[in-house]
Amino acid sequence: MERYTEDMKIWLLALAQRDLSDKEILKGFIKYYVLYDFGIDQVVSDIVYHTMYGTAGVMNAKESITRVLNQTIQG
Repeated sequence: MERYTEDMKIWLLALAQRDLSDKEILKGFIKYYVLYDFGIDQVVSDIVYHTMYGTAGVMNAKESITRVLNQTIQG
């Protein structure tokens, strides 16, 4: 299965722009990263090398994923 699909690229751009709901963030992170044994560091790498977003996009993505994961584990 190809990981870098158009859907994944759209998800990544929306994540960097903070245009996703918490449910979409969690679903995409699991689908595009967790199932491939990747973590937040790979999201950062993908934003840096596969999008036009720099530091701001990375910060938005890390912050959003961390927040959603913390909310999920805390119930």
